[in-house]
Amino acid sequence: MNLNDKDFKLHTGLTKKTYFRILDYLTKEFDKHHVNGSFKGIGITCRFALAITYWREYRPMRQMGLDYDVSKSTVCDSVKWCEETLKEWDEMKFDDIKTEIEKAATKGIIVESVIGDVEEQHIERPTINQEESYSGKKKRHTTKNQIIINQYANRILIYYNASGTTHDYQMIKDSNILPVLEEMNLGGDFDSGYQGIQKELSKAIIPYKKSKKHELTEEEKNHNKALSKRRIKVEHVNREIKIFRIMKETYRNHMNRYDTKVNIMCAIYNMNHEL
Repeated sequence: MNLNDKDFKLHTGLTKKTYFRILDYLTKEFDKHHVNGSFKGIGITCRFALAITYWREYRPMRQMGLDYDVSKSTVCDSVKWCEETLKEWDEMKFDDIKTEIEKAATKGIIVESVIGDVEEQHIERPTINQEESYSGKKKRHTTKNQIIINQYANRILIYYNASGTTHDYQMIKDSNILPVLEEMNLGGDFDSGYQGIQKELSKAIIPYKKSKKHELTEEEKNHNKALSKRRIKVEHVNREIKIFRIMKETYRNHMNRYDTKVNIMCAIYNMNHEL
């Protein structure tokens, strides 16, 4: 594929450096399990290409099989193998937020403040426990992904997944990062969905809300504008993750491997933006 770096990333969602780094790891793992010359099936480059295409375009596997002249099961097995292999790679694992902040420091990235945001993704209606994922706001079934990034380096520090009925503030409480941020004396920028977060994180900043009895003052409006300008970074991160349409369109797979996919997409984002 003779493309420059910009076009390559536009086509695959990965920089060339990230692509060859992942391919090298998958090749080593692939060869490790076929040292005795057992049947290998399609090559590792083809498997990875099918996985990238599936994540990037989220086309039906049957259609991909017809396009690439392989069976639907070959596409499915290739994607699953890549996902199961990558989730065991240390480079793609997310530790607790304190460890992630310390790891960032070893790379010269100092974390002084974080930005948090939650995105909802539509899912197909579950056959059981439908009420757990029903989003009354959107009148559809959804799952929620919360990401926390470093304010100045745009690096994802941690992510957390929950059902569509979970409140944003409850998600960040369940992820157990607030006591750590408070202990490390770190601040954070959050949106209005995190009302009440100041009780547990003294340096948390959220926008002022307008009400019938309270019109925003000029100072409060300026505060909200400044906060929005800082928080736009996390929206750019969400946009890049959604380049992989499997994270944007209605998710139609089983949910038992959804967390693995989110993990891989967040890790790919970090790799794409490593210095």
